[in-house]
Amino acid sequence: MILRQITTCAAPATTIATARSRGHDRQVLYRLGVCHRHRWLAQDWPGTRTTAPDGSGRCGTAVDHRTYDGVVQSHIDLWIRPATTQDLPEHGGSAARLLRAAAAWAQQDSRGEHALAVVLGHAATVAEAIEAGSLNIESGRHQVLAALSAAETTDAALRGA
Repeated sequence: MILRQITTCAAPATTIATARSRGHDRQVLYRLGVCHRHRWLAQDWPGTRTTAPDGSGRCGTAVDHRTYDGVVQSHIDLWIRPATTQDLPEHGGSAARLLRAAAAWAQQDSRGEHALAVVLGHAATVAEAIEAGSLNIESGRHQVLAALSAAETTDAALRGA
């Protein structure tokens, strides 16, 4: 399970987006809560929308139960590609190369996204170490996902969310 924070908003969640696996087990893949003001952030998160029960959590909090590859792809689909135009196919399927290119983009961006570049650069460094075989895969994956979560929150803050 991965905890993601896609906003810096401290308001309580009013809407919950829940995605479930297909098939008979229908396991929860993720659950994202957003407040009324930030409900637009959940529009690209497929799933069922429900009204959040009182006290159900903070706006922008996502509990993600997908695989490592599924969570990385979600980060790419939901904010890295839209923000940086970087995608896995153009980097030979290498998350490390994609993250390095995204960090370089953020470093060059005129909006002062240095903090985003730093966090994406850290994620890239860890992913490169995994690919090189110099870091334990499981430990490295946890570090990549933690860095991506921090980058996602940083990106949200830069967008005013």
